[in-house]
Amino acid sequence: MVNFQGGNTPSIAEPLPFGLFPLPGASAAQFQTTDVAYDFALGGVPFLSGESLRGTYFRRQYIREFAPIRKDQFDNQQVPGEQSILGWWLRSQSNFQLGAGIQYLDTSTDNTIGQRYCYSEHMDTLQTPGFTSLLPASKSILSSANTNLKIRGISTGGTDYVLVADGAQLKRIDATGAATNYTMPGGITNIVSLTDDGFTYFFVDTTGIYSGALNATGVAATLLWNLPNASGANVISWVKGRLVAGLSNSVYELIPGTAGAPALPTPKFSHFNGGWVFTAVCEVPGAILVSGSNGTQSAIHKFILDTSGALPVLSSGVTAAIMPAGELIQSMYAYIGSFVGIGTSKAFRVATVDAAANLTYGPQIIQNSLGVQCVTGYDRFLFCGNTNNLGLPSPGFINPAGASTNSMLARIDLSQNTAAGGYPYALDLDSHNPGRVVDACVFGNTSYHPTVLAMSVQGVGVFITDTANLEPSGTLWTGRIRYNTLEAKHFKYLYLRTLPVTDGSIQVNMLDPGGGLTPILNQNQGNGTDPSLIGVQGNQQEWVQLQLNFTRGSTNHNFSPTLTGYVMRGLPGVDRQLLLTVPFSCHDFEMDKFGQVSGYDGYSYARVKQVEQLQKSGAITTFQDLNYGDANLVICESWHFEQQSNEEPKTSSAGRQDSNARGGYIVVQLRVVS
Repeated sequence: MVNFQGGNTPSIAEPLPFGLFPLPGASAAQFQTTDVAYDFALGGVPFLSGESLRGTYFRRQYIREFAPIRKDQFDNQQVPGEQSILGWWLRSQSNFQLGAGIQYLDTSTDNTIGQRYCYSEHMDTLQTPGFTSLLPASKSILSSANTNLKIRGISTGGTDYVLVADGAQLKRIDATGAATNYTMPGGITNIVSLTDDGFTYFFVDTTGIYSGALNATGVAATLLWNLPNASGANVISWVKGRLVAGLSNSVYELIPGTAGAPALPTPKFSHFNGGWVFTAVCEVPGAILVSGSNGTQSAIHKFILDTSGALPVLSSGVTAAIMPAGELIQSMYAYIGSFVGIGTSKAFRVATVDAAANLTYGPQIIQNSLGVQCVTGYDRFLFCGNTNNLGLPSPGFINPAGASTNSMLARIDLSQNTAAGGYPYALDLDSHNPGRVVDACVFGNTSYHPTVLAMSVQGVGVFITDTANLEPSGTLWTGRIRYNTLEAKHFKYLYLRTLPVTDGSIQVNMLDPGGGLTPILNQNQGNGTDPSLIGVQGNQQEWVQLQLNFTRGSTNHNFSPTLTGYVMRGLPGVDRQLLLTVPFSCHDFEMDKFGQVSGYDGYSYARVKQVEQLQKSGAITTFQDLNYGDANLVICESWHFEQQSNEEPKTSSAGRQDSNARGGYIVVQLRVVS
């Protein structure tokens, strides 16, 4: 029996006389099966399948496929190729010359990050760009329980030494650890500051300022000046051909042999705050800088040389820089006329110096809650103390699990800047002991290559670079690799690039967000040309981080494997979205597979308008495959209507039921969202 309008409950198939209801919601409209065996429904609108002409060019067919998840994009990275190579997603690094201190390796937000990494120990990343290897080991040349171990690098009689103030004793120690004590006069308590002019040493304790010849260890030190009080808040330095002392809250210009000694001359400057204490002295072109604080505020005072007389003398001090409240200067080191390294109670900073000796200091490069008490320099680097390895580049930064708690020196490269306006840094000489880093210097007259550094650790002793041995092992953590997106990825292959490994090894572990650390590669020979397959641990991770563990040669303790780069290959790991291409039959009168006919004049046009409305709004709607009882939420990506019936006008429904004047086919492409 043919049923056109009378047999069903009013619906889109059998509408009420006034026409179609509007779509009731984004996904609420669903078609309820009636006596017509429809194949599909979209937003509650039913359709018979419009599949036809199979095997021909003009065929219409129901297609289910996955949507593409990668798009073409323009690659304007500083290092090209990472996003423009077809297929794999790549992340690579060929050097680490911009230092440690990043958490994520997202190069599109900052082009300098591609040359940085998270963290390292015992690794030389800054000396030679493009080559990463183990640093020299350290060795102890003095064990001491004293707390104020001031040191200086000196050379006398053709031999390099470290000059050490060890409590009340002054001694010089050579590279083998052999120590010679200088003769001390009676009454010396605790040497608190130490300097030299290349031939003569000067030190100050709580009672006076003393001097002696560097090459005369058997001659007692000579008292030069008495001190105004026994507070011990004293600092001295040999700058611009004179001794400058900060004694409590006053600055003195001292010239040995001056008449009236051992009484101190009139101070060049006395701070109005009686609680002010001067902490460090250094020289820059045209001026001497003296830092100090009152316990809450810290500043640097500048003293210009007055050359109007026969002998240049210091002018009274003027403020050259004021530190943020609560950040107190503990150490200061001027270097190559252009930079001043500033160690404070909170961090390490680098200041630049202009022709008028004005200072402009930069951001905190390394933050350490125990402060930075020493700075020294060599080549293009500054080195600062990193007590108990508490140094962090910024608040919230997290060192990897297992990071050392030993005290070290940190190396800062002055030749380059990071995007944040700071300088690259990496951890360097390791004391292999905890304790406050008191002082640092370059050993001797820097005749050694590579540089021999020295550092003193409170209550432990003095350590220098061991030129005969590399550190037994070292580690480098890359930034977290996530390809600039929080979506999941499949990390599948790692390529490691090295110089030929003939001794020692590089072992690579992979850390995932769940905290799992998985070994994925061990390079103990060759030069790393083959890819290493990453297991299931690399599947559908937001990010992974590489830990590269270096081991020195077992035969030659001065041989290190050398890394020249790595490449990580990955693929998107997001769930693929399903695309459906569905042809709908759309005629005024239609017959289902059981011969049941439905429809009415204008039925085709009504459904076309309904589908147009779905496409226009872009709303999420429901697609039903009525043959299988399956339903999904979808977005209509595209659609088109093909009119394929004749266009002669209809005279009546009853007389021209098969005219289908508006009939044809709708082809929709739907994206399944749930």
